[in-house]
Amino acid sequence: MKENKKHMIRWRSFTVFSCTIGLLVGIFSVISDNLPCFGEKITMIEFVVSYLAVMINSLPVWFSLAMVAGFLFAGELKGSVIVGVIYTLAAITFYFVISNFYGSNTVTSSFVERVLMYLVWYIVSAVGGLLGGSAGFLLKKNHYTILILTIGLMVQIIKNGESSWNNMVGIAQNTTYCLMLVSTIIYLIIQGKRHSLYMQS
Repeated sequence: MKENKKHMIRWRSFTVFSCTIGLLVGIFSVISDNLPCFGEKITMIEFVVSYLAVMINSLPVWFSLAMVAGFLFAGELKGSVIVGVIYTLAAITFYFVISNFYGSNTVTSSFVERVLMYLVWYIVSAVGGLLGGSAGFLLKKNHYTILILTIGLMVQIIKNGESSWNNMVGIAQNTTYCLMLVSTIIYLIIQGKRHSLYMQS
């Protein structure tokens, strides 16, 4: 009885997480896709919104949030795959729904082309959610699993290219990725020392 209650509470919390975080990710991802060219003059509010939008609409953050779902709401590997996929599909669904109602949306593709596009994105998102969710669960077992995220961070920095260092938002984004990389390395060093002390005791 207690196990069933815990299971219900966990799924209820996961549903709230998926709807809340998925909606926010969808909103900021659409904003990121439709950011205007600010030039040199940009207000603080525009900078903050732009920074949040481009950060959230990035592979490392999407993957990290799937990891969070797997870490928090899964008690086994199979469950982590399920919650990772469900969360990511919820987020991509919010993104598509919001983008379709966005004022500047001028997509004129045919019905078949749109269906194929959605199919591809849903498959890619499901795979990403599967990997992220399982990585989040495996992080409980082995802290070196977080190295998967560091690979994503490095790929994103390379993908952004040199031109991304020419504007405030790009600099802030890349700097954040670099800080995340450094934090990950520090985390692994601390965990490694703790393991060594544990083995010696």
